Amino acid sequence: MLKEIEREIARHFSLKWSKKDILFWMGKSRFDIDVLSLDKNLREPIKDFILRGGKRWRPILFLTTLKLLGLDWKKYIDIAFAIELAHNATLIIDDIEDSADLRRGKPTCHKIFGVDIAVNAGNTIYFLPIKILQERNYKNNQQKLKVLQIYSEEMINVHFGQALDITWHRKPHLIKIKQYMEMTRLKTGGLIRMAGRMACVMANKENLEKYIIRFSELAGIAFQIKDDALELESSEEVFGKSFGNDISEGKISLPVIFALQELTPNKKDRLLKILSLHTKEKELLKEAVDMIKESGAVGTSLKYADNLIDSAWQEIEIHLPKNRKEALEDFKKITYFLVKRSK
Repeated sequence: MLKEIEREIARHFSLKWSKKDILFWMGKSRFDIDVLSLDKNLREPIKDFILRGGKRWRPILFLTTLKLLGLDWKKYIDIAFAIELAHNATLIIDDIEDSADLRRGKPTCHKIFGVDIAVNAGNTIYFLPIKILQERNYKNNQQKLKVLQIYSEEMINVHFGQALDITWHRKPHLIKIKQYMEMTRLKTGGLIRMAGRMACVMANKENLEKYIIRFSELAGIAFQIKDDALELESSEEVFGKSFGNDISEGKISLPVIFALQELTPNKKDRLLKILSLHTKEKELLKEAVDMIKESGAVGTSLKYADNLIDSAWQEIEIHLPKNRKEALEDFKKITYFLVKRSK
């Protein structure tokens, strides 16, 4: 599956754009297209970012779900590609909002191409999936409308979740666990729900959608918790982000929430102070990370993530087809990969 996804991405972005390539996205031109400028300042930053790789687990989850539901997943690579595009758009814009330096072990898009080009590239990628989803063949217009509706709903959810995340890290303060869960359900769970819901629609299994939604939300939260814990424990080389990036951002992650519950009043105030500074000073970042680790919050968070994914699997397993054992095992594997990975 991964090879097919990578091939689809490369097909659109690896080679220089011709006028024909541009018109695939634009539809038509009335006057004169500056092909070189669009190739340099749109295709090139998108290509540089999206061809860095990544886990691609969201589109793989979509294709695996299709396989489980009895469809030939190879016929739906375009939708998988659309889901991965949407994810990469969120990363480019997120890095700008966070003033991040590294992504996937390389300088972020805005560090290489400038904020103006990166913002435009990220925003453009938000809309390219709509073109892909509009152009494919569906069983009927109702199915097409449902797929486009899912894309719209979940992209709205992602941005509402991001609004909460930004608000909290601008002025770090105590957040309730249930508030964190709702933010993560929206922000991280959005694209996972998108993958699962679209698979249900394409397989005409909308009776499963409510179970897939709940599963996707819990899996997304578990993934985010694992991601936040790894950011505190891994090196830049392994994790692909700057050391202490979440601390610099002032991010209120679950490990931070648990740490604030366990630390002494003085240390709690100190951690909140460092988070509010949005510093990149290594000594301050290390001090904050050490406090979080010493509180036991990382281990508590990882256990919380494990419990969530176990709960998610137990809830959905009884509703999944049992006659496709290989596909069911693949679905379970990618589910548990979300919280068992090391990077």
